[in-house]
Amino acid sequence: MDRAADRRVAVRPDRPVAVTTTAAPAPESAPAPPPRRGPLRRALPVLFPVAIVTGVGFALYDRAGELAGLVLRPASVPYLLVALAANALAVLLSMATWRTLLSDLGPGVPGRTATRIYFTSYLGKYVPGAVWGVLAQLRMGGAAGVPAPVVLAVFLLNLIVAVLTGLAVGPLAAPWTLGTEAWWLLLPGAVTLAWAVRPGLLHHLAAFAARLARRPSPATRASDRGMRRALASATASWAVSGLHLWALAVMLGAPPLTALPVCVGGFALATAAASLVVVLPDGWGAREGLLLLSLTAVLPWQEATAVAVASRLVCTLSEVLVGGAALLLTLPRRSAPSPA
Repeated sequence: MDRAADRRVAVRPDRPVAVTTTAAPAPESAPAPPPRRGPLRRALPVLFPVAIVTGVGFALYDRAGELAGLVLRPASVPYLLVALAANALAVLLSMATWRTLLSDLGPGVPGRTATRIYFTSYLGKYVPGAVWGVLAQLRMGGAAGVPAPVVLAVFLLNLIVAVLTGLAVGPLAAPWTLGTEAWWLLLPGAVTLAWAVRPGLLHHLAAFAARLARRPSPATRASDRGMRRALASATASWAVSGLHLWALAVMLGAPPLTALPVCVGGFALATAAASLVVVLPDGWGAREGLLLLSLTAVLPWQEATAVAVASRLVCTLSEVLVGGAALLLTLPRRSAPSPA
């Protein structure tokens, strides 16, 4: 027998056998919780509107009864109806902008479903924070077969189009509010015109905004024709919505011809700028403060304050009426029970 085959390996007791073990992977550390907001930042959504309401109260203290009498007189009813109708039409035009982008970027969605998605998220703007509207669109859009990246791309592009066109219409008020010093306000209009000529540039802006929000860039692109249609309907929405402010200002004595560009441009600029203040529901307080800067060019301080307050009431009422009616008209239809 071969000795090599019969060889045994002796293990000496004084030499411990090294045992190799594979170490279990260390558990991944839990993600760090998001940084807590400071007390001032948490209180800002409450303190800022309270400060605005307090300032409005002091501004109207001496003439509250007189101004209320002017607003509530029978001769003011036509102005109030025009204001409500103008803002209601503007809301419908803003929906047309969103639906244009949705139909251009995503799969076909029935009109009733698209209307319901839009107004559910639209009325969510009255809740503090900018996430509720997009969350509603993600949930309802997903149920309608729209992929989440498409929903996010439509939401982001719609916001960019609204802000850009609002800043472009805003300089209409500049000659009466800021004089020759406001030439720089023409820059947003020039930028918007450039994007109307080259709509593809808007996608670069959307990608930049997504990086700022630490979100993936939109994977889908709208066509040039779709972007131009969205820019046109958004501009029309701002022009029509400013007519409600004009009707209210004329009701309290503003000169009609001068007040028209001041109100249309001032409302677009104030609303577009205030929409970027996401910690305030619907820019509450910020919009009123910016509106006063425009309205004091055609009205005394107290009347301008009354118009700014009346504008908020008219906008809220018309938006709730239009949004509520749209949601009621688009309720899911119950299928008729099958015969036994």
